[in-house]
Amino acid sequence: MYIPKGNILIEDVDLSNEDMREMQANLSNDGFTGYIKLDLENSSAYLFYDGGAVLQVLEVDSATGAINLQLEQRLMNRIKLDTIKCSSYVTSKRVVHVLMGLFAFQSLYLDYAIKQRDMPRILEKLRDGSYNGLMKLSTREGTCYLAIDHGEILRDRFCYNYGEILSGYDAVDHILNFEFDSEGATMSVYAERLEEIEAKRSAKEEELEKIKTLIVKSDGGFLRASDVVKVDNYIVREWNIADVKSTFTVEIETPDGSLYEYKCQAGAKFGDRAGIPPAMMKKLGVVEGDSISVRPL
Repeated sequence: MYIPKGNILIEDVDLSNEDMREMQANLSNDGFTGYIKLDLENSSAYLFYDGGAVLQVLEVDSATGAINLQLEQRLMNRIKLDTIKCSSYVTSKRVVHVLMGLFAFQSLYLDYAIKQRDMPRILEKLRDGSYNGLMKLSTREGTCYLAIDHGEILRDRFCYNYGEILSGYDAVDHILNFEFDSEGATMSVYAERLEEIEAKRSAKEEELEKIKTLIVKSDGGFLRASDVVKVDNYIVREWNIADVKSTFTVEIETPDGSLYEYKCQAGAKFGDRAGIPPAMMKKLGVVEGDSISVRPL
Protein backbone atom coordinates (compact mmCIF):
# COMPACT_ATOMS: atom_id res chain seq x y z
CA MET A 1 0.00 0.00 0.00
CA TYR A 2 1.20 3.50 -0.83
CA ILE A 3 1.76 5.69 2.23
CA PRO A 4 1.07 9.38 1.47
CA LYS A 5 3.77 11.93 2.13
CA GLY A 6 3.54 14.57 4.83
CA ASN A 7 5.21 17.98 4.68
CA ILE A 8 8.77 17.33 3.52
CA LEU A 9 11.75 18.03 5.77
CA ILE A 10 14.14 15.98 3.65
CA GLU A 11 13.37 13.52 0.89
CA ASP A 12 15.41 10.74 -0.70
CA VAL A 13 18.66 11.96 0.81
CA ASP A 14 21.55 9.48 1.07
CA LEU A 15 22.83 9.50 4.64
CA SER A 16 25.54 7.48 6.31
CA ASN A 17 24.51 5.34 9.26
CA GLU A 18 26.14 7.88 11.57
CA ASP A 19 24.40 10.85 9.95
CA MET A 20 21.05 9.06 9.99
CA ARG A 21 21.33 8.39 13.71
CA GLU A 22 22.36 12.01 14.30
CA MET A 23 19.28 13.11 12.36
CA GLN A 24 17.09 10.91 14.54
CA ALA A 25 18.65 12.34 17.70
CA ASN A 26 18.09 15.91 16.46
CA LEU A 27 14.46 15.22 15.55
CA SER A 28 13.85 13.66 18.96
CA ASN A 29 15.43 16.63 20.73
CA ASP A 30 13.28 19.01 18.67
CA GLY A 31 10.04 17.23 19.61
CA PHE A 32 9.42 15.98 16.07
CA THR A 33 5.93 14.77 15.14
CA GLY A 34 5.64 12.92 11.85
CA TYR A 35 7.53 10.02 10.38
CA ILE A 36 10.87 8.96 8.94
CA LYS A 37 11.04 6.69 5.90
CA LEU A 38 14.10 4.49 5.31
CA ASP A 39 14.56 2.72 1.97
CA LEU A 40 16.05 -0.71 2.65
CA GLU A 41 17.17 -3.34 0.16
CA ASN A 42 13.86 -5.21 -0.08
CA SER A 43 11.52 -3.07 1.98
CA SER A 44 10.81 0.38 3.36
CA ALA A 45 10.68 1.18 7.06
CA TYR A 46 8.55 3.89 8.65
CA LEU A 47 9.30 5.26 12.13
CA PHE A 48 6.36 7.22 13.54
CA TYR A 49 7.15 10.00 16.03
CA ASP A 50 5.00 11.99 18.42
CA GLY A 51 6.71 14.77 20.36
CA GLY A 52 10.17 13.35 19.63
CA ALA A 53 9.39 9.80 20.77
CA VAL A 54 9.17 6.80 18.45
CA LEU A 55 5.70 5.31 18.95
CA GLN A 56 5.75 2.58 16.33
CA VAL A 57 7.79 1.14 13.48
CA LEU A 58 6.27 -0.39 10.34
CA GLU A 59 8.02 -2.25 7.55
CA VAL A 60 6.55 -2.52 4.05
CA ASP A 61 7.67 -5.39 1.84
CA SER A 62 8.65 -4.03 -1.59
CA ALA A 63 7.49 -7.11 -3.49
CA THR A 64 4.13 -7.80 -1.83
CA GLY A 65 3.22 -4.49 -0.19
CA ALA A 66 2.58 -6.34 3.08
CA ILE A 67 2.87 -4.10 6.16
CA ASN A 68 4.07 -5.44 9.50
CA LEU A 69 4.96 -4.05 12.89
CA GLN A 70 8.68 -4.07 13.54
CA LEU A 71 11.00 -3.48 16.49
CA GLU A 72 13.13 -0.36 16.18
CA GLN A 73 16.21 -2.06 17.61
CA ARG A 74 15.79 -5.06 15.33
CA LEU A 75 15.49 -2.75 12.34
CA MET A 76 18.52 -0.69 13.26
CA ASN A 77 20.63 -3.80 13.72
CA ARG A 78 20.02 -4.59 10.04
CA ILE A 79 21.12 -1.18 8.79
CA LYS A 80 24.86 -1.40 8.33
CA LEU A 81 25.17 -0.02 4.82
CA ASP A 82 27.54 2.82 4.00
CA THR A 83 24.54 4.99 3.10
CA ILE A 84 20.79 4.67 3.25
CA LYS A 85 18.12 6.76 1.52
CA CYS A 86 16.14 8.72 4.10
CA SER A 87 13.08 10.94 4.07
CA SER A 88 11.33 12.72 6.91
CA TYR A 89 7.82 14.17 6.86
CA VAL A 90 5.98 16.42 9.29
CA THR A 91 2.34 15.71 10.11
CA SER A 92 0.00 16.41 12.98
CA LYS A 93 -0.30 14.11 15.96
CA ARG A 94 -3.71 12.91 14.75
CA VAL A 95 -2.34 12.02 11.31
CA VAL A 96 0.50 10.06 12.94
CA HIS A 97 -1.97 8.01 14.96
CA VAL A 98 -4.09 7.31 11.86
CA LEU A 99 -1.07 6.15 9.85
CA MET A 100 0.09 3.91 12.67
CA GLY A 101 -2.91 1.68 11.95
CA LEU A 102 -1.80 0.99 8.36
CA PHE A 103 -0.77 -2.59 9.18
CA ALA A 104 -4.42 -3.43 9.99
CA PHE A 105 -6.27 -1.51 7.25
CA GLN A 106 -8.62 -3.33 4.88
CA SER A 107 -9.86 -2.20 1.46
CA LEU A 108 -13.41 -0.95 2.03
CA TYR A 109 -13.57 0.58 -1.46
CA LEU A 110 -11.10 0.08 -4.27
CA ASP A 111 -11.03 2.30 -7.37
CA TYR A 112 -14.73 3.04 -6.89
CA ALA A 113 -16.22 5.50 -9.40
CA ILE A 114 -17.90 7.77 -6.88
CA LYS A 115 -20.42 10.52 -7.55
CA GLN A 116 -21.30 13.40 -5.25
CA ARG A 117 -24.56 11.75 -4.20
CA ASP A 118 -22.61 8.71 -2.89
CA MET A 119 -20.42 10.64 -0.46
CA PRO A 120 -22.94 11.20 2.43
CA ARG A 121 -23.69 7.46 2.57
CA ILE A 122 -20.00 6.55 2.64
CA LEU A 123 -19.17 9.12 5.32
CA GLU A 124 -22.04 7.81 7.43
CA LYS A 125 -20.68 4.26 7.14
CA LEU A 126 -17.26 5.43 8.31
CA ARG A 127 -18.76 7.30 11.27
CA ASP A 128 -21.04 4.46 12.34
CA GLY A 129 -18.15 1.98 12.25
CA SER A 130 -15.73 4.37 14.02
CA TYR A 131 -13.10 3.64 11.39
CA ASN A 132 -9.54 4.88 11.21
CA GLY A 133 -7.99 4.97 7.78
CA LEU A 134 -7.23 6.79 4.55
CA MET A 135 -9.47 7.89 1.71
CA LYS A 136 -7.76 8.30 -1.66
CA LEU A 137 -9.56 10.51 -4.19
CA SER A 138 -8.41 10.89 -7.79
CA THR A 139 -9.90 13.63 -9.98
CA ARG A 140 -8.81 15.55 -13.03
CA GLU A 141 -7.19 17.96 -10.59
CA GLY A 142 -4.96 15.21 -9.26
CA THR A 143 -4.84 12.70 -6.41
CA CYS A 144 -5.11 13.51 -2.73
CA TYR A 145 -5.70 11.72 0.56
CA LEU A 146 -8.01 12.36 3.50
CA ALA A 147 -7.28 10.94 6.95
CA ILE A 148 -10.15 9.25 8.79
CA ASP A 149 -9.95 9.54 12.57
CA HIS A 150 -12.55 7.83 14.76
CA GLY A 151 -14.91 7.72 11.80
CA GLU A 152 -14.59 11.42 10.96
CA ILE A 153 -12.62 13.04 8.17
CA LEU A 154 -9.73 14.82 9.85
CA ARG A 155 -9.92 18.62 9.61
CA ASP A 156 -7.28 21.00 10.90
CA ARG A 157 -8.26 24.63 11.41
CA PHE A 158 -4.70 25.93 11.10
CA CYS A 159 -3.24 23.86 8.28
CA TYR A 160 -4.39 23.45 4.66
CA ASN A 161 -2.67 20.09 4.24
CA TYR A 162 0.12 17.81 5.40
CA GLY A 163 1.82 17.08 2.11
CA GLU A 164 -0.48 14.79 0.15
CA ILE A 165 -3.02 14.60 2.99
CA LEU A 166 -5.63 17.37 2.85
CA SER A 167 -6.61 18.56 6.30
CA GLY A 168 -7.79 22.18 6.28
CA TYR A 169 -11.53 22.84 6.44
CA ASP A 170 -11.66 24.55 3.03
CA ALA A 171 -9.46 21.93 1.38
CA VAL A 172 -11.48 19.01 2.77
CA ASP A 173 -14.84 20.61 1.92
CA HIS A 174 -13.61 21.38 -1.60
CA ILE A 175 -13.01 17.70 -2.33
CA LEU A 176 -15.94 16.23 -0.36
CA ASN A 177 -18.42 18.61 -1.95
CA PHE A 178 -17.03 17.94 -5.44
CA GLU A 179 -16.15 21.60 -5.99
CA PHE A 180 -13.95 20.81 -8.97
CA ASP A 181 -14.29 20.46 -12.71
CA SER A 182 -15.27 16.82 -12.89
CA GLU A 183 -18.43 14.74 -13.06
CA GLY A 184 -17.09 12.36 -10.47
CA ALA A 185 -13.97 10.89 -8.93
CA THR A 186 -12.30 7.56 -8.31
CA MET A 187 -12.13 6.65 -4.64
CA SER A 188 -10.35 4.03 -2.56
CA VAL A 189 -10.77 3.67 1.21
CA TYR A 190 -8.31 1.73 3.35
CA ALA A 191 -9.53 1.52 6.92
CA GLU A 192 -10.40 -0.62 9.91
CA ARG A 193 -12.53 -0.27 13.04
CA LEU A 194 -10.61 1.05 16.02
CA GLU A 195 -11.24 -2.00 18.18
CA GLU A 196 -9.94 -4.29 15.44
CA ILE A 197 -6.79 -2.19 15.02
CA GLU A 198 -6.08 -2.38 18.74
CA ALA A 199 -6.74 -6.13 18.86
CA LYS A 200 -4.38 -6.73 15.94
CA ARG A 201 -1.77 -4.42 17.45
CA SER A 202 -1.86 -6.27 20.76
CA ALA A 203 -1.42 -9.62 19.01
CA LYS A 204 1.48 -8.30 16.91
CA GLU A 205 3.18 -6.71 19.91
CA GLU A 206 2.89 -9.98 21.84
CA GLU A 207 4.74 -11.71 19.00
CA LEU A 208 7.38 -8.98 18.87
CA GLU A 209 8.01 -9.25 22.62
CA LYS A 210 9.35 -12.76 22.02
CA ILE A 211 12.08 -11.44 19.73
CA LYS A 212 15.35 -10.93 21.56
CA THR A 213 18.24 -8.92 20.15
CA LEU A 214 21.42 -10.67 21.28
CA ILE A 215 25.15 -10.25 20.69
CA VAL A 216 26.98 -13.08 18.98
CA LYS A 217 29.44 -14.91 21.23
CA SER A 218 31.71 -17.64 19.89
CA ASP A 219 30.88 -20.76 21.87
CA GLY A 220 32.74 -23.88 20.79
CA GLY A 221 34.11 -26.97 22.49
CA PHE A 222 34.99 -30.62 21.97
CA LEU A 223 31.59 -31.93 23.11
CA ARG A 224 29.63 -28.89 21.95
CA ALA A 225 26.96 -29.57 19.30
CA SER A 226 27.81 -27.64 16.15
CA ASP A 227 24.19 -26.89 15.14
CA VAL A 228 22.74 -25.55 18.40
CA VAL A 229 22.56 -21.93 19.55
CA LYS A 230 22.50 -21.25 23.29
CA VAL A 231 20.69 -18.42 25.06
CA ASP A 232 20.40 -17.54 28.71
CA ASN A 233 18.07 -19.48 31.00
CA TYR A 234 16.04 -16.36 31.81
CA ILE A 235 15.21 -15.82 28.13
CA VAL A 236 13.95 -19.38 27.77
CA ARG A 237 11.75 -18.85 30.82
CA GLU A 238 10.39 -15.62 29.29
CA TRP A 239 9.51 -17.63 26.18
CA ASN A 240 7.46 -19.97 28.43
CA ILE A 241 9.32 -23.06 27.23
CA ALA A 242 7.87 -25.74 29.51
CA ASP A 243 11.06 -27.75 29.88
CA VAL A 244 14.04 -25.40 30.26
CA LYS A 245 16.40 -28.29 29.59
CA SER A 246 14.74 -29.22 26.30
CA THR A 247 15.94 -28.51 22.77
CA PHE A 248 13.60 -26.38 20.71
CA THR A 249 13.65 -24.46 17.42
CA VAL A 250 14.34 -20.75 16.98
CA GLU A 251 14.45 -18.35 14.06
CA ILE A 252 17.60 -16.26 13.74
CA GLU A 253 17.70 -13.02 11.78
CA THR A 254 21.19 -11.83 10.85
CA PRO A 255 22.20 -8.18 10.29
CA ASP A 256 21.59 -8.49 6.52
CA GLY A 257 17.98 -9.57 7.12
CA SER A 258 18.50 -13.27 6.29
CA LEU A 259 16.42 -15.77 8.29
CA TYR A 260 17.60 -19.17 9.53
CA GLU A 261 16.11 -21.92 11.69
CA TYR A 262 18.31 -23.69 14.24
CA LYS A 263 17.98 -25.76 17.36
CA CYS A 264 18.36 -23.92 20.64
CA GLN A 265 19.12 -24.76 24.25
CA ALA A 266 19.22 -22.82 27.51
CA GLY A 267 22.58 -22.00 29.02
CA ALA A 268 23.90 -20.31 32.14
CA LYS A 269 25.48 -16.85 32.32
CA PHE A 270 24.95 -15.89 28.68
CA GLY A 271 23.09 -12.68 29.59
CA ASP A 272 22.49 -10.64 26.44
CA ARG A 273 24.66 -12.93 24.30
CA ALA A 274 23.87 -15.85 22.02
CA GLY A 275 26.38 -18.69 22.16
CA ILE A 276 27.07 -19.86 18.61
CA PRO A 277 29.64 -22.45 17.48
CA PRO A 278 32.28 -21.14 15.02
CA ALA A 279 30.99 -23.36 12.18
CA MET A 280 27.48 -21.97 12.59
CA MET A 281 28.82 -18.42 12.71
CA LYS A 282 30.44 -19.02 9.34
CA LYS A 283 27.16 -20.31 7.86
CA LEU A 284 25.26 -17.33 9.25
CA GLY A 285 27.87 -14.88 7.98
CA VAL A 286 28.33 -13.25 11.38
CA VAL A 287 31.29 -12.53 13.64
CA GLU A 288 31.61 -12.18 17.37
CA GLY A 289 30.04 -8.92 18.51
CA ASP A 290 27.39 -8.78 15.77
CA SER A 291 23.77 -8.33 16.82
CA ILE A 292 21.19 -10.92 15.80
CA SER A 293 17.48 -11.34 16.50
CA VAL A 294 16.25 -14.63 17.95
CA ARG A 295 12.68 -15.82 18.49
CA PRO A 296 11.15 -19.22 19.32
CA LEU A 297 9.11 -21.09 16.70
